[in-house]
Parts: sequence; structure tokens; C-alpha cells
Amino acid sequence: MTAYERLPGDRHAGGYCSRPSLLNRRLNKSGHPLSPWLRAGGARAIKCGLYLHPHFALEFWEVSTGMRFAMSALSANRMAAGLMLSALVSSTFAARADDVEYSRIGWWSISYTKLDDLSYCRAMAPFEHGTVLEMALFQKGGQGWVLSISNPEWKAWMLKKRRHDLKLESTSAWRGPFSLSDDKTSLVAGASIDLINSIADAKSLELFDENDRLLTSLDMKDSAAAIRAVVKCVREPPSVPSPEAEKTGSSGTGFFVAPNLLITNNHVVRECTTPVQVRYPEKVSYTATPSGQDKANDLILLHTEMPNLSVASFRSQPQPRLGERVAAYGFPYSAVLSPNFTLGNITALSGPMGDTRFLQTSAPIQPGNSGGPLLDMSGRVVGVVIGQLKQTDSQNVNFAIQTPILVNFLNVKGVRPNEASNARTQNLPEPDIADMAMKFTVQVYCQGVSPKVAE
Repeated sequence: MTAYERLPGDRHAGGYCSRPSLLNRRLNKSGHPLSPWLRAGGARAIKCGLYLHPHFALEFWEVSTGMRFAMSALSANRMAAGLMLSALVSSTFAARADDVEYSRIGWWSISYTKLDDLSYCRAMAPFEHGTVLEMALFQKGGQGWVLSISNPEWKAWMLKKRRHDLKLESTSAWRGPFSLSDDKTSLVAGASIDLINSIADAKSLELFDENDRLLTSLDMKDSAAAIRAVVKCVREPPSVPSPEAEKTGSSGTGFFVAPNLLITNNHVVRECTTPVQVRYPEKVSYTATPSGQDKANDLILLHTEMPNLSVASFRSQPQPRLGERVAAYGFPYSAVLSPNFTLGNITALSGPMGDTRFLQTSAPIQPGNSGGPLLDMSGRVVGVVIGQLKQTDSQNVNFAIQTPILVNFLNVKGVRPNEASNARTQNLPEPDIADMAMKFTVQVYCQGVSPKVAE
């Protein structure tokens, strides 16, 4: 017995049918989420009584033993999940706006989604270098597992074909087909319960392409607890907010530290149950995925395909001075206010209780400024805005993470920041500093069910 609740392995239902059922005709109708799969693969989903045509099976083979495990080889009370499996490749994973957060376990986020008569729970975790792994358990009369994996760096490789034969190594080695999602951002496949159980038992999960080239190695810490939470979520689903309920989310600020890479506070995106979005004011938004995280110092590095107008420069020398003039730029109360630029001074060289990771500043900030740059009068970054003192009698007691903390984090993640150490750099007019900040600073936000504007 493992630390989580192990489910029994699937058995092949077998059987053939002589004619398509009503369900099969409905699935072939234009616009149904399964239609793209049917057109691309030419397969026929033929359901008759309690049996499933074997051509519909999406399978994994256990490399070490040669035994076949079929996601669609379900017992009678689980067949409907098999029929919906490929439909979920393109449609269901994209329907994140309906997600309800269920729980958080380590870096795993567990959520619940209900779409008409189909519901599912999934565990999602971001990893280094932009990889995101999702494990979902669907329910529609029966149950079935689906894996989804994505990484923006794999885009060119993924687009070469619609299906990739990948190998997964956990406690066992597995090989099977992954389909490219319709939005061309992820690879999705059905998973046998034996595969899910092996992931739960594993310390790490390695993914290889068709040529046995290692794509990624993922730390499976807390995977067993996450899988157990998904099973519990399906059995005891949370209440779903009514469609009329007001949509809430999180909004903060971030700034580019390298092409396609930006920094913000971890707490800005920590409660997100939908993909993180970034954008310049009045411009198209782009998805951003985690590329590195420093929870202790409340920092997260995000990767996005959005073109950046500029990259921030950091001041390495001289050290900030008490009383020095500084500026903050960000997106406070973004639903009602435009981006703003405020001025103040460095009022202390440490944070609460003498914490030397922080600077204290009188530059006014509000909820939504978190993750934005604190700039000197030459436009160089001297800190990352993190928050304000929440006391009823305090005014302009605000804090920023000092630049050395951020630079060290970026170096660890292999990002070389643009540092400037010229002590004689000329001060610039304040409007010029604002213009500089506007080019490398963006809004970071998500829609979800955790009501918060990042502070």
C-alpha cells in the first residue's frame, strides 16, 4: 500500500460493434470537440452496448515488460470517459475560466472544472525552464486520466507533426502517443492508472522524444499527495460559483530583465488558477509561464513570447543612499486606474525588523504595484516593489527587494542582467525616467477564483 489511494489497473473491455451508435454520429458533427481528432486520425468511435471499438484506444506500453495498458480499455462503468478522451486534447484544457481552486500541495495546484455534463479535476505544477505538467481525472459516467505537458521552448519541435511518440520514465518506462493540442501549445495523451500510480511513486519524471533525446527531468515531490487530492476532488467536488458571480483575479506589475524574460513578485501569481497573462497598456496580452522561482524572497521569473520594447538596467554600484530620490512605476488598481509613476525617497536601508534584503521608500505605491521596478534618477533599477506596511496610521511606508537579491536569483537561473556601475551617471529629467520605465514594465495578471489584487 502506498501513501496515496491506489486504483486498480484497467482491463481490456474488448468487443466489436457492427454499426455506429447514436453517440458516434453525434461525435462526428461539426463543432463537437472530438471532431478534429476524428478528422485527423480517421478513426471511428463505435460504441455498442458496453463495448468499445479497439481502434479508439489511446495506449501506453510498459517498456520493461511489454504489457499493454489501454486508457480506453475500460470496464463498463468507465467507458464514457474513454469516449471523451481525445476530445479533451483541444477543448477542455483550454476552458480554464471555469476552474475552481480545490487545494494547493507544494507547487501543485489542484482545481475543479465542470463543463455541461463533463467534469474533471487536475493537478498542475510549473517547473524550471518553463515546463508545465498537468494530470487530470475526468468524469462523465466513468473516469479516465489525461496527461498534458507544455514548454514554450519546444514549440518548433512540437509543430513538426500532430502526434509525437514519447517515452516517460518514472519508476517504470512507458512509451505512447501524445497529440498536439489545437492551440498548438501542449502535448496531451490518455494515461493508464498504472502510469499515474508510477508517477505517484516516483521521485522524478523524465520525458524523452522519439529519438530518446531527453526533453526534461521533473522533480515529482508531492506528486502522490497531488494525485490523491485529484481523486478526492472528483469524489467530493467543490461548489461551482454561479455564472453570474463576479470574476475575480490577481493583478500586479513586472519588468523585463532579458528578452522574453520578466520578473515579478511570486505572490502576484501565486493564487492564479488560470494562465498568467502579461501586456503593455492597451496592447494584446500574452501568456507567461514560470521559468524560475524564489519563494523565500518572493520572486518569480516568467517566460513569454511577447516582444519587449526594452530591458531594464540594474545599478550594482554605488549602494543606495539614505534620502536618495527614487521613482516607482506600475499598474495599481488596474481596473480603474491607468499605469502611474510616483516619486519619493529612500527612507531606510533595511526593511521590517532590520531585514537587509529590503529598502524602505516613500514613493507612493498601491495594490497592483507589486513586482514593479524601483528606479534611481538615472532610470536604473535599485529594487523590486514588494508591498507596504499595513498599519492604519502609517503613510508611505513601502518596501522593495534590494537589487543584489534579484541579481543573485537571475544569475542562478542563468540570466545575465544588464548591470551599470558608473557612479557618475547623469540624473535624468523625471519624464524621461517614466518613458524608460514604460518600455520595459508590463502588467501581470490572471483571472481566477482567488479574489485579490496583488499588494
